[in-house]
Amino acid sequence: MMRQAITVRLTEDLLHLIEEVRDPKEHPTLSSFIRKAVETYAREMRRRKLAAECRSLAEEDLSPLAEADISDYAERMARAERGEF
Repeated sequence: MMRQAITVRLTEDLLHLIEEVRDPKEHPTLSSFIRKAVETYAREMRRRKLAAECRSLAEEDLSPLAEADISDYAERMARAERGEF
């Protein structure tokens, strides 16, 4: 993966807030702190999206799936993959 340098402009207020919470031993540079913060944010957004999808699926009526003939379904899927439909 190719790295790309990006310039980010921060307000003084935001910079002061970051410096209040940044641990210089764990994140020696402002760049390392921001990188970790963005990674954490992205992971949390993916987790929330997955949780919402799970809640949505939990509310669906899955009884028709329970009554489905799985072997017939698997055969139909295999036939579709072979282009027989």
